[in-house]
Amino acid sequence: MTVNRQHLWPTTIYTFKIKDGIDNEILYLEILEKEKKNQGFKFDPIQGGGWQSNKDLFDTDIVFSNLRKSLINNVNNILSDVYRDDAQIGLINSWANISRKGECTMPHIHEESSWSSVYYVTPTKDATLYLKDPRTQEQMDSSHHFLKTPYSNIVRKRPFEAGEVILFPSWIEHGVGTGVIDSIRISIACNFLIQG
Repeated sequence: MTVNRQHLWPTTIYTFKIKDGIDNEILYLEILEKEKKNQGFKFDPIQGGGWQSNKDLFDTDIVFSNLRKSLINNVNNILSDVYRDDAQIGLINSWANISRKGECTMPHIHEESSWSSVYYVTPTKDATLYLKDPRTQEQMDSSHHFLKTPYSNIVRKRPFEAGEVILFPSWIEHGVGTGVIDSIRISIACNFLIQG
């Protein structure tokens, strides 16, 4: 018997580390200063809490210029293998996120963009990113309990180190689990748009 196996509708994500001259301690202090100066907004606790800067982070401060340049170069290098030569890959916005013990990020998507990235200024520790499968929920088929590798519609990513980046399609619903450790978690999110 000849059996052909196919994986239908795979969703690719990328992770990489930026090592070229990014000082996370300076970024950390700059983002905390933006929070102190109210250059953003605080989420209501019912929405998970946490703070988010305005969405023009890379456009306002020279301190973020090296990170901006590195992200644009890396994302263009990665996605140039995915898209035709006439596609333009452009950064459209960027913002910082701060969360503390007891705070989380509710599931959401990044509308009006093609790809999203998250750069970790601090390690994620216990508050890790998770991605939700947009297809049929596992409860629709009770046989998944018998699978050798059980299906789950939520994929919790391993903790990230400072300097790591994850790049994923913007339509994937994602969130961040509640932090239980008394620490500050800071990340920088960006959206990229593919245009012709």
